[in-house]
Amino acid sequence: DIRRHCPEVDRLMGGKLPFVTRYGITLVAVALAVVVVLLLLSRGELHRLMMQAIDHTLDQIRSKF
Repeated sequence: DIRRHCPEVDRLMGGKLPFVTRYGITLVAVALAVVVVLLLLSRGELHRLMMQAIDHTLDQIRSKF
């Protein structure tokens, strides 16, 4: 109940969640991939920050296994 939308929003969305379609998920995945690639191709602080985020994420994944 707490996560329900008002009736007007429910009618506009047709009872579906936003971006929970094959095309919506694909669009979000492509947008994230483009941002990651642009950050990796950049030089300087943004590149270093992106590499640290990737290293941290991989370390977290490795620690779970």
